[in-house]
Amino acid sequence: MDLSAHHDIIKAMNLLLICLLIALAGLVLLCAYPSAFGQRLLRCGLCLSGFRQRRLSLPAGELAYLEAGTGPAVMLIHGFGGDGPTSWGRVMAALAKQHQVLVPDLLWFGRSHAATAPSLHAQADALEALIRARVADKVQLVGLSYGGFVALELARRMPEKIAQLVIMASPGMVYTPADQQDLLDRADVKSAEQLFVPNDAQALARIMALVGSPLARAPRFLLQDVWLFYYRDRAPQLHALMQELASSQQAHVERLSQPLVMPVAVVWGTQDEVFPLPIGQRLASSLDAPLFTIDGGTHVLPVVSAPQTVAVLQTILQQVPAWQ
Repeated sequence: MDLSAHHDIIKAMNLLLICLLIALAGLVLLCAYPSAFGQRLLRCGLCLSGFRQRRLSLPAGELAYLEAGTGPAVMLIHGFGGDGPTSWGRVMAALAKQHQVLVPDLLWFGRSHAATAPSLHAQADALEALIRARVADKVQLVGLSYGGFVALELARRMPEKIAQLVIMASPGMVYTPADQQDLLDRADVKSAEQLFVPNDAQALARIMALVGSPLARAPRFLLQDVWLFYYRDRAPQLHALMQELASSQQAHVERLSQPLVMPVAVVWGTQDEVFPLPIGQRLASSLDAPLFTIDGGTHVLPVVSAPQTVAVLQTILQQVPAWQ
């Protein structure tokens, strides 16, 4: 064997060793910090599909969001828990083929933060600033669960910028105290805070089972890591958000009950155990809006029923041009 061939073999072995070390380091990180590692992988994958991580400075904080695509603007607003990518990651790339897609992390979720008092109005203030900064004409809003309340608030305060409103698994103004009590009874908890702001891995498993997430069947160590990553350090702000929503419920209902001037569509899963389908039917009737149902869909439609959610959203979004 000549000297050059020997050097080539050594280089190949060194490269293989480096690859093995990188893989081993990744495995160690995955085992030690599965949620943080998974979050980075998810965001990296979205970046490879064309999304860019951006930040918008606010008077008392910063709003993180992902953006990709061209065409009529669409904003996807996540629910209470997780963040933009974990809620919408499986549908974002498909929608970005025909739309400018904006996916924010709501304040006190994901990478967004603010020093202001947590409230629904603070969420709407931040997203209004994002719309005015990044949307040239009009935007179609898609709000999931808690994000539906934020979307409704935006539709009330800036109707001239909203081309269409899509409310997904979010009861809005038709939610009654009886609905709330029924939910608490089924979850065997005393308050919405206790349900939606879990204080340990066991409580997280309970809410994951209720929303129909596969995470409910995850090993205890993984549930513990998810709770640490997404909930532990944010608990005071999340409690404050739930308290504000509950204490101001009547005021929110009265405000959100005002007539809407833009087209509205309602999307619901037939197996939603948080807000059962009859609530969605009442909401659609109240808004005189079409109701799109996803068979077998749970509360977290973009996560568990991603292909069906993409198909429904594409149908809805194509019905109304963003310049209407």
